[in-house]
Amino acid sequence: MFYGGGVNAQVGIGTTSPSNDLDVESGDPTKTAIEINNTSTGDPKINFQFGVSAPTFSMGIDNSDADKFKIGTSALETSTRLTIDASGNCGINNSSPTATLDVDGSAIFNESSNARDFRIESDANTHHFYVDGTNNEIGVNTSTPASTLDIQGSLGLKVTPITAATTLNQTHNVVLCNTGPYTVTLPAAASNTGKVYYIKNIDAQGDIITIDGNASETIDGITTYLLNVRNHALRIICDGSNWHILEEYKISEQSGGTKCDGSLFTWNDVFNPTTGKSWMDRNLGATQVATSSVDANSYGDLYQWGRLKDGHQCRTSSTTATQSSTDVPGNANFITAGSTNWRSTTNDNLWQGVSGVNNPCPSGYRLPTETELNAERTSWSTNNAAGAFASPLKFSMAGGRNKIDGSLYVVDTGGRYWTSTVSSTNSQYLDYDSGSASLINDNRSAGFSVRCIKN
Repeated sequence: MFYGGGVNAQVGIGTTSPSNDLDVESGDPTKTAIEINNTSTGDPKINFQFGVSAPTFSMGIDNSDADKFKIGTSALETSTRLTIDASGNCGINNSSPTATLDVDGSAIFNESSNARDFRIESDANTHHFYVDGTNNEIGVNTSTPASTLDIQGSLGLKVTPITAATTLNQTHNVVLCNTGPYTVTLPAAASNTGKVYYIKNIDAQGDIITIDGNASETIDGITTYLLNVRNHALRIICDGSNWHILEEYKISEQSGGTKCDGSLFTWNDVFNPTTGKSWMDRNLGATQVATSSVDANSYGDLYQWGRLKDGHQCRTSSTTATQSSTDVPGNANFITAGSTNWRSTTNDNLWQGVSGVNNPCPSGYRLPTETELNAERTSWSTNNAAGAFASPLKFSMAGGRNKIDGSLYVVDTGGRYWTSTVSSTNSQYLDYDSGSASLINDNRSAGFSVRCIKN
């Protein structure tokens, strides 16, 4: 029944007393409905507007877009705010939803700041992600988070291997540095408060990775920090002004006696993957790993072949022309007199292996054989001083000490390294300069560098 008229101009369908401009009522549970059917190509819709202006909102079926139900401003096809397609996908600010709920824009939950909880379920967990609105805590796989963020499960971090200079940004987390040396620059601290990075040197040769604090910004008070051995790693955090080390891992330096200046001699091991051998990373008596071929702090001591560490190896030790008749001379003098051997009679077993009578290397280390040291030489990128320094062992041009008068020679221009291998009354050594490198022999009274190999 249709009823209309009256002062209020209200229309009733199924009622004689409409309560609104259009009032549809029915006692039949199957027939209380309004149908809007466009029998042509138009859109069946309802427009909502104020006065005579254009529609403020329009809702209906968009015939031109797969018959999707839409709510838009001014028209269904323009400024579409909500879309529901035939498969049940709902889009907000998205007319082509690809999920049950596809939101293109920001979302706010609980803007009134009441104690409202929020959770997302998975197929096996009712609280796969849970926001505890009362205690202001977030739980992953838990309905009772005990911290601001409580993760009951594994945590994955992005791992980025790098092989060249890099400036870190928001895409980095764990950074593995290979094929050095180069610099890793941290981002500006002002915009990275709370940022945490894990940085590790994985260079098999132990090349130095420099961490730069970005201009004048510091890392634990210094502008650059060195990851100077393989497997040296840091975890750092930004406070908005500078960076601070939270955790550091470094193979502990080993120590063995004192150097000629009285300080403790320390070293790390270095591994050459080509030869498969581990060595000390510096010469006996050296202060540090070489930073260049002519780094004086990397030169260390100069030993006469077969002698133990008794002071003669110091570069400024006194000299004597008197040969020793025993394996242990009993003094700290460099023995000269132009003799072929500091010992009056030859003993070939003084530097043979870790149990050599006068092995100057710390426990577990020894002089390399000619074969072992030559294998290192043949692994170099170039057969000269440049290749020696570029190798994992960072050989420098430490020079030698003259067997005639004990004077230093070829310092900064050549390297001389003893082996344990004897050659008649002489012994074999590695000899190199800027032009070439080879294994040759010399009198045992000469003073050369010693690089110990791990047994």
